[in-house]
Amino acid sequence: MSTRAVLICAALGLAAACGGGDDLTTTGVETETETETETDPSTTEGTTEPTTTLLTTSTTSTDPTTTETETETDPSETETVGSETDTETSESESDTEGATLCERLGGVDGIAALHDGFLGRVLSDQRINGYFLNDDVDAAALLSCLNDQIGEAVECPGVTYGCQDMLAAHAGLGISTQDFNDLAEDYSLALDDHEGGLGHALTPEDKAAVLDVLAGMAGDIVEDAAGDQTIYQRVGRKPGILALVGAPGEDGSFIDNVANDAAINGFFYATDFGRLNTCLMRQIAALDGPVKYGAEVDSPGPGIDEGVDALMKCLDMCGAHADLTNPDNGDAPITADDFSLLMTDLSDAMVTAGVSAEDQLAIGGAMAPLCTAIVADPGTCPDLGATKDVVLEALDLNFDIPDDGYDGSLESMACVNLPLMNENDGYDAVAGVSLTVAIDHTWVGDLVIKIESPSGTVTTPLSRPGLLEPVDDGVDCCGDTSNLSAAAPITFVNDGPDDAELIGADLTSNQIACADDQKCEYFPNAGNAPGVDLDDFDAEDAYGLWRVCVGDSTNMDTGVIQAVSLTVTKSNMVYCD
Repeated sequence: MSTRAVLICAALGLAAACGGGDDLTTTGVETETETETETDPSTTEGTTEPTTTLLTTSTTSTDPTTTETETETDPSETETVGSETDTETSESESDTEGATLCERLGGVDGIAALHDGFLGRVLSDQRINGYFLNDDVDAAALLSCLNDQIGEAVECPGVTYGCQDMLAAHAGLGISTQDFNDLAEDYSLALDDHEGGLGHALTPEDKAAVLDVLAGMAGDIVEDAAGDQTIYQRVGRKPGILALVGAPGEDGSFIDNVANDAAINGFFYATDFGRLNTCLMRQIAALDGPVKYGAEVDSPGPGIDEGVDALMKCLDMCGAHADLTNPDNGDAPITADDFSLLMTDLSDAMVTAGVSAEDQLAIGGAMAPLCTAIVADPGTCPDLGATKDVVLEALDLNFDIPDDGYDGSLESMACVNLPLMNENDGYDAVAGVSLTVAIDHTWVGDLVIKIESPSGTVTTPLSRPGLLEPVDDGVDCCGDTSNLSAAAPITFVNDGPDDAELIGADLTSNQIACADDQKCEYFPNAGNAPGVDLDDFDAEDAYGLWRVCVGDSTNMDTGVIQAVSLTVTKSNMVYCD
């Protein structure tokens, strides 16, 4: 890798690097010397062409007797043609003679000062600071890596580099060509600033050498060349989103639309609009951009992420809207109709901002599930969220059910711990559950089946069918006499066609439910056991440990659990605790 490539690699990569570099004081040296001497007893004139180095340039014309000479030399001839006195020494040329690039940058302290200035420019640049104004960005570590990389590359004594390479450091950030160019512009300006300080000895060639290789580094950093792979890039990055959100008086912006919406603007009378602009911008920018909502840091300067800081972050939707009322409507809380008007104001602002129809749908689709976190009665929100199913299975169990051990507690049952659900994909809320069990057991009326969610909620899909037990304690006798077989699994789902209390009702003691009556799907019936139906889990956090437990209430008839399959439908709707 060339010297210049190593330097700009660090300059543009911040916490990244491209590895070691060449000797910056010798690479690219071109030396040419021509000497001719003509000698005359009364006249001497000499001319020497200076040595030229790509990153180190020095020219000297000096003589103790202030003599400017032109000299031509031939092994067989010497002629003196004249003598003339003149002295001219350039201070800048003298300063750079023999200096290394490390020294011309100001040494280790100079490099640190350059990068302090560079980072300051980046943090104040709304075009790209969204990548950095998050509380998981370690600015001190970032600067340390950058300083070490440059220091090692320009052979500052004792400096070594050991941070991540450039490609790995920028993977997954979705950086566009425009982001890259803006970052390069900030570095160029930082170099200009540095030239007036510790980098006063930098030559134009030094600066040009750094900036000339900019385009060559894009391949390691840029992932979204056209800036069209994310909503964040397509709507104009952070500046575009800030304009879309806007403020009162900024005609057609979201906040201006809300401020002029008489039906809902009463909710915003006491609002800090600077903070609202920042938080709404960060919320939209976080959909698929580099900004992280709730990870705010101190503002680097006026006009940048106003109203938030490291100790006063943007609130979650539940906290931000709790107890919010409209004094223009009798202090009424937020309703689903109010939320609908808010979404209309946002839609109108997106049209004004020129957001594409596709991106309008994407942004609206991401914001709509917030209804349940904003309104006073989440049950009034339309089902606008997207869903996905996750199947949790435990197969080939051959798990004994304790005979006559059930006393109403989960501890008295055979409980299957299903595979841990821990994927955080934005679909956090339970929107539905269904259960399929494969059990070998005689006398189905002995059995109770319960499900426990990660939140600790317990519901009972099956409770001793055929027996109207007064208490969920496993004491009374006796329920339906038909049998279960793992070869004929039973499914419990809220919209099942048959009542779980009636499993085997039409069968004899030597027949098998599902296999002999073709009734294999039932809606839950908890009897006097905990729960109502499978909606008991709705809006809970889907992640964590789910358990399915089976208990036996009477002796002699025994059995085993062979397999359990729990389907959890997850939604991206947001619910408050």
